[in-house]
Amino acid sequence: MKCSKCGFDNDENAIFCEKCDWKLGETYIPEMKINKSFISIVTLIVGIISAVLAYLDATHMIGMILGGVGLVIGGYSFNISRLLAAENRGTLMAMSGIGMLLSVFGFIYGMYMMVA
Repeated sequence: MKCSKCGFDNDENAIFCEKCDWKLGETYIPEMKINKSFISIVTLIVGIISAVLAYLDATHMIGMILGGVGLVIGGYSFNISRLLAAENRGTLMAMSGIGMLLSVFGFIYGMYMMVA
């Protein structure tokens, strides 16, 4: 009997797979894996957009709002990338940090320009 998890060809009388110990006869549904580097890229993009929009004349408020959103997303993405054991952990942390700095700039500068 072929294992639905690893594909190993077991004996017909086997109850569990000899290779992976999966119970034969049960369907294996693999879990979905989330690309954790995606959130760092989103943080950087939101930070850039918020800084640009806060600097432009008519879009200070949108830049300020996106800056706040970027800060929330940035804190989450920085901690996720910090906990990863991947080889690109430093790059992801740098992208998250730069995105957060740009979001801070967008938030503060957008707020300043709305008051001024």
